[in-house]
Amino acid sequence: MALSTHALHQIRQYSTQLPRDPRFKLKAVLMTGYLVSAFTLPFVPPVLETRRARKDGSDLTRPSIQFIPFPKY
Repeated sequence: MALSTHALHQIRQYSTQLPRDPRFKLKAVLMTGYLVSAFTLPFVPPVLETRRARKDGSDLTRPSIQFIPFPKY
């Protein structure tokens, strides 16, 4: 009981205090930008290639994949 009360007090105190680092907002914005770019940039080239292929019609002329069943012996 005392441990949970102490933990809640620390969480409340942490959430109400202003950060001591004067560049906290700058660091938060930079870190957010880094994380967004790290998780979105890998998907950009495939999307651009798909759009380009749909625009020039090359995805329509691509042969479809046909699965051939294995022969039964």
